[in-house]
Amino acid sequence: MEVLCSSEAEVYLHGGCVTSWKLDGKELLFLRPDAVFNGEKPISGGIPHCFPQFGPGPLQQHGFARNMEWSIVSVENMQMNPCVTLELKDSPYSRGMWDYGFRALYKVTLHKDTLSTQITITNTHHTPFSFTTALHTYFKVSTIFKTNRNINNYVDICIYLIRVMQASAEEASVKCLKGCKTLNKEPDPRNPVEGKEERDVVTFLGFVDCIYLDAPDELHLDNGLGDSITIRNTNWSDTVLWNPYLTMESCYKDFVCVENARIGEIELQPNQSWTGVQHLIKA
Repeated sequence: MEVLCSSEAEVYLHGGCVTSWKLDGKELLFLRPDAVFNGEKPISGGIPHCFPQFGPGPLQQHGFARNMEWSIVSVENMQMNPCVTLELKDSPYSRGMWDYGFRALYKVTLHKDTLSTQITITNTHHTPFSFTTALHTYFKVSTIFKTNRNINNYVDICIYLIRVMQASAEEASVKCLKGCKTLNKEPDPRNPVEGKEERDVVTFLGFVDCIYLDAPDELHLDNGLGDSITIRNTNWSDTVLWNPYLTMESCYKDFVCVENARIGEIELQPNQSWTGVQHLIKA
């Protein structure tokens, strides 16, 4: 997908995963170094789906949608903005874990400075079902450790190297979460600590795994690379911030996840649908 040679995106059918979004050749999303594209496991990075379960639970981690092959429904060019719609339906694989009929339509539209996604889940079963869901978006962030000291002797070099090894994704920050109720999964993910966000600007100074309930429909991410990205949504009630810090030493300094989510269960009656929209806008 490409718009006027200035904006481009890449979408894989495995997992229905957006793996790249570039503006003027600059990548804004992040793929982890352990990402594989052979269908053996979910693609690690980009914008993976979490459906019909967010996080751990009775199903596989984050559900099965990110580990299944989606199909192409349509490819369009809407007012010079390319758009692809993907589809996922229940199968013997999904029914073996979650015995319901469903249809998921995922529409990805690329604009000059915006990447838009729309996911619609329809209950095609004869009884109601409930699910949780999220877009587990990985953003590329600054890994450059800043110093205003002249490094010209052995002691300075040692201090600099120690600080680089201890660095985090600290250049990145998120605004507009102040006042939200939080469920902090650090230090024990199985027993989140309830709280309230008091900061105007939320940073990633270490391990971060926090749910923000009833979050606003617009957040602002500073990726530390000179880019401000507006994350605007419709019908995604919650936000999740995640950075694994030292539990993922190979790349934790390179990304943060800012995820639109529905943590509480959504119940759909037969033939009823739910739709969530996300716009990533480069300011």
